[in-house]
Amino acid sequence: MNRWVQGPIRTAAIWGTIISVNNQSLRKSIRQNRRSLDQERQQCTASVITKTIASRLFFRRATRVAFYMPFDGEVSPVELCSLSFDLGKQCYLPRVTGSKLTFEHYIPNLTPMRKNRFNIPEPASRQSISPKVLDVVFMPLVAFDQSGNRLGMGKGYYDNTFAGIDRWWHKPLLIGLAHSFQDAAFQSHSGDVPMDAIVTESSLISSEQRRKHLH
Repeated sequence: MNRWVQGPIRTAAIWGTIISVNNQSLRKSIRQNRRSLDQERQQCTASVITKTIASRLFFRRATRVAFYMPFDGEVSPVELCSLSFDLGKQCYLPRVTGSKLTFEHYIPNLTPMRKNRFNIPEPASRQSISPKVLDVVFMPLVAFDQSGNRLGMGKGYYDNTFAGIDRWWHKPLLIGLAHSFQDAAFQSHSGDVPMDAIVTESSLISSEQRRKHLH
């Protein structure tokens, strides 16, 4: 009996290892491509994405918006954050706390910053807000697919933070920022939290179910 029970379990474990290896290989490849982009290409992509988002009603209506500090070639939301602040929106940045993220109030160029253990700047002060009252969360990613699945750096901070939140009426909207070449096929997991949309330099991608929230 034990042989019959252990067979499927062992097969599942091996398959899980293969998926993990494939995702790690994809991470390595895309991160290398990201880092190879020159400053002009990065700035152009960020500006186009900022203009795309600024034209959308969901952004104009939002009052509490979370961003991130770009790292390792990620699309920079710095221009978008500055625009949001100029428009009177309250801006927030993530701070690693245990296995989750807290979102700390952020004023561009004024809030004291410190680097966390991953060498990513985050607010030094603690003026956090509950993730559930944010209107929009702009998220970094390594890869995405056309179904809104997100492949991150592998630590699970965003998934751990938003998996337990009842996102009534898709609030907050979870929106990934990416280069178009980050569109890839990969294996998602049951605990992964899908994004509502992905914005690249060439398109805004969302499912039909979510599209009505992204005018």
